[in-house]
Amino acid sequence: MAVARLNLLSRELGMSTNVTLILPSFDQNSDLGKPLEEVYNRDKRYPVLWLMHGGSGDDADYLNWTNVARYAVEYDCAVICPCDYNAGYNDYPRGAKYYKYITDELRAFCLARLPISERREDNFIGGLSMGSGGAMKIAVDCCEQYSQALIMSGGIGPKNSLGKGHSAFREKVIAAGWPMPKQPGDVLRFDVEAALRADVAAGRPVPRFIMACGEADNIAWEAHVNGVNIMNELGCEVVDFHLPGYRHEWDFWEICMRKAFSEWLPLTKKPLSPVSSAWSAPVPEKK
Repeated sequence: MAVARLNLLSRELGMSTNVTLILPSFDQNSDLGKPLEEVYNRDKRYPVLWLMHGGSGDDADYLNWTNVARYAVEYDCAVICPCDYNAGYNDYPRGAKYYKYITDELRAFCLARLPISERREDNFIGGLSMGSGGAMKIAVDCCEQYSQALIMSGGIGPKNSLGKGHSAFREKVIAAGWPMPKQPGDVLRFDVEAALRADVAAGRPVPRFIMACGEADNIAWEAHVNGVNIMNELGCEVVDFHLPGYRHEWDFWEICMRKAFSEWLPLTKKPLSPVSSAWSAPVPEKK
């Protein structure tokens, strides 16, 4: 696998920032015996999963806590993980423009510099927890750019759920002394439900939503259920995945990563090379 941590100066953020990249490269299980010209086809453009990290995390979270790099190699898919610095994937009127950085600047940079596809059917957006909110916002607002939206431990919060779910958790974290910034009053909250309803009414090509949440997730379960209900009401294509006993945790998100590559996203696992197939051949039975 090819893993890189890129540091670049961003015009929209007004500072340097990190991006973790996972790019298809030589894989001994599928590429052994192939000529290098075939392994590194200069004309090939890879599908790409843009992954948003959760609160208090950074661009390396998925690499550190899941097997996403292995899955990306097995399914020949690039993965791009930006860093949001607890900004909620928002633009700040008198500060950094985190949303515009991801949707405009980083996208333009990666499409110009990396061997990734620009086609909508090859571009997927995803995120967990805080990152699920960013991914939802991007998927709905920029729906012409992404065909799939992987929403892990998130959704659309009911408008009458004050003091519950994520907002209640956030207030407890802040009260406990964790330095998670409060949302400044001059940052307008993006109304995902209203935007999604407007997309559908206008006939815009909304992505296929893959909604995943642990049933014991007190932070996100309400938003997950409400989001799935709204999407079904609007006739959106939606996958509703939930498991009992799982909370707001990496054990659940690792399951989601594996299923995303193997089942949910339109990807095909690379076949084993003839040499590698011999390694995986059944062990002969003893006579």
